[in-house]
Amino acid sequence: MKKKTIVLCAALLSTLLVTASPAALADVDNLLKDTSFELKLPPDQGGWILFDESMFSKDEAHSGSQSMFNWGFSRSVPYPPYFVGTVSGSFQEFPADPGSRWRMTGYGATPTGLRGTPAFGIVQVSFFDALGNDLGTVETAGNTKPLARTSNKVNSQTPVGEWIFLDTGIATAPAGTATIQAFTLYVDFSGSDISQGVYFDDLSLCALKDDSTCKSI
Repeated sequence: MKKKTIVLCAALLSTLLVTASPAALADVDNLLKDTSFELKLPPDQGGWILFDESMFSKDEAHSGSQSMFNWGFSRSVPYPPYFVGTVSGSFQEFPADPGSRWRMTGYGATPTGLRGTPAFGIVQVSFFDALGNDLGTVETAGNTKPLARTSNKVNSQTPVGEWIFLDTGIATAPAGTATIQAFTLYVDFSGSDISQGVYFDDLSLCALKDDSTCKSI
């Protein structure tokens, strides 16, 4: 419950603005298991831990036949703040040292246009100390250009049915880091009164030696 609350808050922050192309991450060592969600590995075998409205899905896929679907229902209410939001997702956790550098990438898509704002899908890495305290979060990278933001966040501007390359950029683990969690997340505080979400597929997490290569841990 504590980490779920942390994710809810961290998902609304954006602390790193970097752009990259899929080619820049070719031939890297991917630490994630079941990166395209074909195996549906249980958490005790290193698979994805799902929370709130999340599920493996055969409805959409960037490759193979399955993907991860994070979704939710944000409703409007007649009292402040006039909406009830939702955050759903999946994650895997790995040991991490202070000063280590990380990058997460993947693809996201929505078969129907997302309504309202904020309502979006991202990939995210979060760092935790040995007691489980959140030390910092890096969401999907972007910059001041609308096309760059669109290409790094699945939202109402994203072309329907198009798989968008997602990239956290490079994140450096802060002092006290003991673990890193790699997330897919759907955030919806739009009050749109409809169920909607984002599919994720073909994810990668690597520990970087430099800006283009990764090492195993």
